[in-house]
Amino acid sequence: MIGTKCPGQDMRYWTAEDVHEEKCPQCGDMIEFFKTDIRLRCRNCKTRVANPRFNMGCAQWCAYAEQCLGPGARGLKSKSLRIVLEDELDKLGKGLPGKVQKVKEVIEKAEEKCKRKQVDMLPVIASVVTIFLKDNKLISEIDAFLDSLNREHMLPQKAVNEIREITENILGNKVLEQENVMTKMVEELISEI
Repeated sequence: MIGTKCPGQDMRYWTAEDVHEEKCPQCGDMIEFFKTDIRLRCRNCKTRVANPRFNMGCAQWCAYAEQCLGPGARGLKSKSLRIVLEDELDKLGKGLPGKVQKVKEVIEKAEEKCKRKQVDMLPVIASVVTIFLKDNKLISEIDAFLDSLNREHMLPQKAVNEIREITENILGNKVLEQENVMTKMVEELISEI
């Protein structure tokens, strides 16, 4: 029997828009993305760059997504991280409806800013929410909050580590030896809340 591929993942069915180049926001070198690349490292400066046109297509609704794509497909059919974080905000910030609404507006700005600057949304948005919750004493321990998010929603460990690093840098007022684009972006977004 000849093995067949899902049409959504089979490159024979892709169009010219499914492969594109983007400039590295750090050095300006061109990076070639396929629509299924979440993020890639720039060959020149090694910066991780998020794919602004990331598209898993049918994997978001297909019953066979995990069989087709492996463990990387877990969670694609569940709520997006943004919705999960907004649900956490609603649950934990019941007494602060005005502030919670402002954070949701900032999350929307963060999503657009990340797409424009080609920065991974996951650590940026999660860091904004985590810092807001911690600053307003709605969570006591950042690690416990991140661990529960990780357990319930199977976040990539690399993203959890980035969120920890960003929140520690900002809440600890650390002076960074090397400018971190995500940390700077989170600081700017937090100042809007």
